[in-house]
Amino acid sequence: MELEYYKQYLHCKTLGFRSQARQHLQQFITSFASFTEKELWTHEFLENQECEYGDRIRYELYEQVVFPVLLSGYLKRDPWSVLWLARTAQNFYKVKHLHKQINFKTDYGLLKECYLIAPSNNQVHKDLLNVQIRWLQYCIHEYPSGILYGAVNGATIDECQEILSEVEFARKLDVEKNQDKFFNEVQSKVLEYIVRLRAYKYQGGR
Repeated sequence: MELEYYKQYLHCKTLGFRSQARQHLQQFITSFASFTEKELWTHEFLENQECEYGDRIRYELYEQVVFPVLLSGYLKRDPWSVLWLARTAQNFYKVKHLHKQINFKTDYGLLKECYLIAPSNNQVHKDLLNVQIRWLQYCIHEYPSGILYGAVNGATIDECQEILSEVEFARKLDVEKNQDKFFNEVQSKVLEYIVRLRAYKYQGGR
């Protein structure tokens, strides 16, 4: 690989020279001599460039270099690769031919899979807990009007039970008990909502 092309890409990108940046990036991508080179560069790029959860990577670079490397590791059940697939999920969500290769899994699904592969990995614990907290915040953000589960309708009783199960799982990940107050809040609101749903059902509501 010719790292100078990548440096020139970054330089032109900083200056706002979009066409030149695109040209240098493509030259960099085609300069890889082997898949092993792609693996080495991808590991260094993801670990040392301080990529944050949900960061977007230039499409051509992700499609032709980063994703193939992560996919290869994913198929081998390599925890690092599965973790970084989850962290870069925003890059494949709207790209059907990429997303299809991992069976349209979400970042949460990938993190749960990674947890099963490497249950003692602290990075997996942290990322999975953060995703769960964001989802639980979404679930209760319209309370007392209701508890949400999907994108449209309020949660059913079965879905509320699933939310409660996720709360218990999240408690296991929160080994320092920093989120106990939040989890108690979610649990209390969901349980109260279940009571309301059952009362409504008993009264003949639909």
